[in-house]
Amino acid sequence: MSSDVQSALTFLQLNDYISLVIATAVIYDYFLTISNEVAYIWKRPWTIVSTLFLLVRYVGCLSAL
Repeated sequence: MSSDVQSALTFLQLNDYISLVIATAVIYDYFLTISNEVAYIWKRPWTIVSTLFLLVRYVGCLSAL
């Protein structure tokens, strides 16, 4: 029984580490591409493509949290 609990706790800790790595990669990608996003999305007229981009980028990130 004790080994089952320890195995479950080890799995949860591994899951937390993987989640942290993924969140770090997403934040890093955001900071790398923010200048391009401002230039190509925010300073241009609104189109369907820019709306879809913003939906995928920000709503997707919010739903993952």
